[in-house]
Amino acid sequence: MDKKLKFVLIDDDDIFNFLSQRVLKSCDITDTITTFSNAKEALAYLAESKENSTDIILLDIRMPEMDGFEFLEKFTILNCFNIDIYMLTSSLDERDKERAFTYSSVKGFYSKPLNKEIAVEIYNSKLNQINSTI
Repeated sequence: MDKKLKFVLIDDDDIFNFLSQRVLKSCDITDTITTFSNAKEALAYLAESKENSTDIILLDIRMPEMDGFEFLEKFTILNCFNIDIYMLTSSLDERDKERAFTYSSVKGFYSKPLNKEIAVEIYNSKLNQINSTI
C-alpha cells in the first residue's frame, strides 16, 4: 500500500488491541497505531492532537467508565471532521448499529475480531475519500 494511514484503537480488551495492531501492520496500511483501553484517555488525546495525528478510529461499544456512544457524543463536540470512526464490536444488537450510524463520523460497523479483509476495506474507503477531495 502506498499511503500509510494513522489509526487509533479504542477498546478495553488489551488482547484485542494487540491482535488488531498485528492485523493492521500485516496489511502494510499504517505506520502509526495508537491504542487506548480507556475512551476518556483517547478523547483527551484526540482533543490535544486534533486531526493532524489520526485518520481512522476503531471503536468498541461496551467499555467501562465511558462506552462507545458516550465517546461519540463527546467526540462530536471536537469537530474532527477528517477522522472516520469504524465501530468494531462484539455487539450483535441491531439497535447499536442503527444508533452508531446516527453519528456522521461513523463510517462503518463491524463485528470483532478485526481481520485483513475488514482492515483493507476500511483503508480503501478512507483512501477513496482522501483522493476525492484532492
